[in-house]
Amino acid sequence: MTIATRRTILVPYTDHLESDFLMLNVCAKNRKYMNGPHTLSSARALFKRVLNDTLIHAMAVLDIRSREYLGHVFVSKEEKTKSGELGYIFDKLYWNRGIASEVLKAFVESVKSEMGLDTLTANVDKGHTPSIRLVEKLGFEHQGIERDEFGAYHKYRLTYDKVVYENSEHKSFSLPTYLDNSHLPELKTQNHK
Repeated sequence: MTIATRRTILVPYTDHLESDFLMLNVCAKNRKYMNGPHTLSSARALFKRVLNDTLIHAMAVLDIRSREYLGHVFVSKEEKTKSGELGYIFDKLYWNRGIASEVLKAFVESVKSEMGLDTLTANVDKGHTPSIRLVEKLGFEHQGIERDEFGAYHKYRLTYDKVVYENSEHKSFSLPTYLDNSHLPELKTQNHK
């Protein structure tokens, strides 16, 4: 499955994207907020996992025109649940351009149905303000701060809740009241010769 946004195209990984993936993940600046850079061998092992692990839904993010590699998005599904963890990394050349926001908005919606998820989590480094704003903009709710061997991080959670839509103030346009247009004047059409 491919996802297209205004400026990007998200494609499933294949072997020919390995060198781009490796370069992205061994760069200290790119991975500053992701527990530091990988070694070449650990990045290569991660790439093999991305290709072969059925619980990981990962996509390469490419520029829609040039097909240049911009970054990586993924959801790692928890086994035997309807929950997954969102992760993303973009090359430093593409930070602060709204690309991550554009990509993740489309990706988060897509993985919901593709993976059958009802909950998505995201962990964000405590000092990574742009990423904190991004997940909050996507609708994730703050669950608290935790610590691991790499330092403090924020835990976020997004629940796909069908009931919320039915009970919200925003009415669905597929409801019968919106489908009934008998109260509207009949539209006139023109015939062109």
